[in-house]
Amino acid sequence: MRPVDGFDHVWHCAKHSMFARLVDTETAQPLERGDPYTMHDGGDGIVVQHGDERQGGIILYYRAA
Repeated sequence: MRPVDGFDHVWHCAKHSMFARLVDTETAQPLERGDPYTMHDGGDGIVVQHGDERQGGIILYYRAA
């Protein structure tokens, strides 16, 4: 994964066509796989999964809808 220019705490995986973003626990908790999610650039996205806890938040994986 590589950092996305212009966005803090957002990474992109070109191989899997998905993104990862550090979000707070309150944002991540209610989201399940397949739920709609507004992407870092304002586009429509879909939650893929939750990741590990990092830097006081949770890594959320998502892709474009």
